[in-house]
Amino acid sequence: MSSHASRVEINVRPSIVDTIHLRNVQLVLPAAPDAWHRPAHSQPCMAAVRLSYASCEASANADDVGLTIDYGKLYRCIVRDLNQLGEGRDVASLISAGARIVNLNAVHLGDTVRGAVGEDIRLTAGIIANCCLQQLKETSLRAASITNHAFPPAVDQDFGRFQIHLGFPKAILRAEGGLEYRSITELGHVPGDDSTSQNYHQLVVLEEEFRIEQIRSYCILGINSHERVEKQAVLTSLHFQGPALQPWSNRFIDTYQEMTRVVAERIETTLFGSVEALATLVARIVTMEFDHDEVTVLVEKPSALGFVHGSGLECKRSRAYFEKRS
Repeated sequence: MSSHASRVEINVRPSIVDTIHLRNVQLVLPAAPDAWHRPAHSQPCMAAVRLSYASCEASANADDVGLTIDYGKLYRCIVRDLNQLGEGRDVASLISAGARIVNLNAVHLGDTVRGAVGEDIRLTAGIIANCCLQQLKETSLRAASITNHAFPPAVDQDFGRFQIHLGFPKAILRAEGGLEYRSITELGHVPGDDSTSQNYHQLVVLEEEFRIEQIRSYCILGINSHERVEKQAVLTSLHFQGPALQPWSNRFIDTYQEMTRVVAERIETTLFGSVEALATLVARIVTMEFDHDEVTVLVEKPSALGFVHGSGLECKRSRAYFEKRS
């Protein structure tokens, strides 16, 4: 892999930007995170994709769908390329089709991917981002040949912003809501790099977010007399967010299965009167025992109120917060 010395810059955002989206895309991945830790095991995935580009002006003026992004082609490209996860392909061959996938510090996605192919959900999102870029480039070339430099301009292949959301409902044994991932990727370039041209792009992952949704545990929780008699269900969700392809996200991929198990089992040994105390304990476990810089914890009691689906507390705590109080 190349060095990480150069910092990547994001391409300039045009004045007019439009967005197409695919919502609730139901995918069957041949290789994905598995609750039982089986490598290369097929799993369901729910995806959402937002592709922002410049722009649909020419298509709107000419009433011609050939001058804009074809979301049907985008969908088929995503399904086709994700199916390659189960074909024994290496990481480089899955994400090298005309683009580098990096962060702002030029760290390559291929340098950070953990485990067997398909187990790191950042790679899955990278494949989808690559499909977005392919459709952007194809549309730009096709539209340019049709419009022959007419005004307004056709699709600009040097700008793209891709928001990708992935949900894996069966990825974590104790988490009823599964594992979720979101990333924001834009086209960029390395200043002064002659290799960056209209035929080669940097896909720059700017931001990442991971969610572990609804870890189910049973414990004594509450101050009312009836709540002290029997353990009740408690749903705990963990939220992590930060700059992309950094050590914090590598740490999450390495630890989330074990972290979920530890949190679930530790909650079941507790005897608290308040969700505030329980949420703080969970945040301490995640930051101090699993070395995460920061976490947002949501604790819900689904049975606390008869006509309320869930009541609870969300709090954000950092490792520095607990270190100052230790």
